[in-house]
Amino acid sequence: MIRVAHLLPSMAVGGRERIVADLCRSSAEHGIAPLVITFDRADGVALDPHAPIVALDRSDRDFAKQMRSTIDARRIDVVHAQGHVSAALLPELDVPVVTTLHVALGKGWRWLPAIASGLRRSCAITAVSDDLARRFRWIRRPIEVIPPGIDLARFCGTQRATERPFTLGIAARLHPVKRHCDLLAALHLLQRRDRHCRLLIAGEGPAAARIRARSTGLDVTMLGAVADIPGYLRRLDAFVLPSDHEGTPVALIEAMASGLPVIASAVGGVPALVGAAGLLVPRRNPSRLADSIERLMDSTDLQRALGRAAQTRIGSYRSDAQARAYRTLYDVVAKT
Repeated sequence: MIRVAHLLPSMAVGGRERIVADLCRSSAEHGIAPLVITFDRADGVALDPHAPIVALDRSDRDFAKQMRSTIDARRIDVVHAQGHVSAALLPELDVPVVTTLHVALGKGWRWLPAIASGLRRSCAITAVSDDLARRFRWIRRPIEVIPPGIDLARFCGTQRATERPFTLGIAARLHPVKRHCDLLAALHLLQRRDRHCRLLIAGEGPAAARIRARSTGLDVTMLGAVADIPGYLRRLDAFVLPSDHEGTPVALIEAMASGLPVIASAVGGVPALVGAAGLLVPRRNPSRLADSIERLMDSTDLQRALGRAAQTRIGSYRSDAQARAYRTLYDVVAKT
């Protein structure tokens, strides 16, 4: 049994957090004893990883000492830093570190020296997409791509409870990077074309008030954090993700696995994930987004064709493949 500590800001509902939760839940069958260490306080609903959680506070002056004490006391064999900020916050440790890159740097350049230092101290670096591996090639270290995986059986073969009117959905943090407001702008454009559709928004985050204000006059329901994602997806006719940037988004994998037609920004790892099995649009382009939504609304044949293509394309994104890849990597770094 190998003891692995996952380090991340919190277990708030999100793609990175779902990856950690899935890895923890399947850890026993792969001979792993997991621990989750968080360093930021998060309000709202949190995912249960079915693993012990140690909550630290990175603003505490003793943060580094507490981190080392936790790792020593739990006899951790490998620390898995989930994200470049997690790697930047890690102090010098006596155990090997694996860092997984989930998103691009964005506006985090003030963190660059600490990020570079954290990544260079890592024994191994992985990324959730080829695009992210390319973006971080400046670190001049090998970066292995390990795509996210999900439990496909939870999403495949589900009966869709189609609602009327045509119902769109987005499941993402309520954060400016996800560009919810572009989607709302697209719905306002459709409304001016006398086209009506419903939007169900799943997620929590700092942009909630702004999104609610922009939703005025539209058929929009904000659901907050949603635990039953397969059930949520069954309510939809299509899934939309108009983000500014992405790694390989778990929410999009889940939607495609459920057989939904998807519309997404052509950013980061999204084009490689979706290919021709969805409609890709330029980022920050509500007009093109509205046109793609209207195409789906006008063609049930297109909806079905894209849904079938999505399920076929997503077959390799399995949680067990992800878990096996990380177990192999843990074994390699633990021996260094």
